[in-house]
Amino acid sequence: MSGVIAAVTVRAADRAKALGAEHALETLRQELEQVPRLGVLLSCPQDGVEVRKTSIEPRDGAPGLAVAYVDTPAPPPPTVALVAVTPDDGVASE
Repeated sequence: MSGVIAAVTVRAADRAKALGAEHALETLRQELEQVPRLGVLLSCPQDGVEVRKTSIEPRDGAPGLAVAYVDTPAPPPPTVALVAVTPDDGVASE
């Protein structure tokens, strides 16, 4: 166990529900508790806080998703908050 606490914001949960991707988002939440730095960095870390984006592949009738989250390693316990869920357009970001 990594000791990371991962949570989904109400707004992200509502969006995942509307897209039929609640299970996929919960699976990602659990994965981020083990490996909190998935995906690509979207912002320069400030005081250790990073904004990142990762993807969820399409499955079980749910679309592919892009998920933005905030990784806050300090103060303890380290936390991850999944804050935004959008349909993934499939275009790689640079």
